[in-house]
Amino acid sequence: MKKTMYGQYCPIALSIEILGGRWTMLIIRELLSGSRRFNDIHRGVPLMSRSLLSERLKDLEAAKLIERSHSARSGHAEYILSDAGQALLPVISSVGKWGQEWVNKSVVLDEIDGGYLMWSIRNSASWIEDMGPRMVARFEFKDEIEKKRVHWLVIEENDIDICYVDPGLEVDTWIETNLRSMVEVWMGWRPLKDALSAGDIAIYGASDLTQDPLRWIGQSPVAGISQRPSEEQVLVMIEKVRA
Repeated sequence: MKKTMYGQYCPIALSIEILGGRWTMLIIRELLSGSRRFNDIHRGVPLMSRSLLSERLKDLEAAKLIERSHSARSGHAEYILSDAGQALLPVISSVGKWGQEWVNKSVVLDEIDGGYLMWSIRNSASWIEDMGPRMVARFEFKDEIEKKRVHWLVIEENDIDICYVDPGLEVDTWIETNLRSMVEVWMGWRPLKDALSAGDIAIYGASDLTQDPLRWIGQSPVAGISQRPSEEQVLVMIEKVRA
């Protein structure tokens, strides 16, 4: 029998044996979000090497958290969470809620990956009747390098996808912004109206799509959770009250 890393029978230690590897929890997050094919999972962890992703998927399969099969329709391999993998949903949700409430976000806002941001928006976006059969939104990140600056979000009733080259479709909505502002709004760290008023985000298009764009863009699942104030912020608030 293989020895455990921590040499403990504690369920926490045994769980970390499986889940504690680098990238592992993020792979499970992508699978819980609905990604099944290798390329789609990789789009959710773009800084992870493809070879390491392949290795981690094999580890999860050996741990019986995922099952690998072939799609009869596409012929591609697909990865599906087992019952044990699906049972990790409240664990992943709790970690996300904790991070939204307690972790300092200022550091990560200086190192934003635009590809992951758009993949996140693709996962949160939804079709609404005002769109008709199809709606195309063009996102331009003014602070990105040329080849990563523009993305197209194509929303149809039964399909949502991201294009990194012009799909040749008529654009219905244009969004011009910078990565930091879009992340702040999508994560619920900044009200959209504040970003619009400051000129950090500009949205053009039909009024039924631009008056409340978060109806179809969506937000992070933890966007409604407020961050706990730090000790320093609490002291500042107390001083203001005393003054």
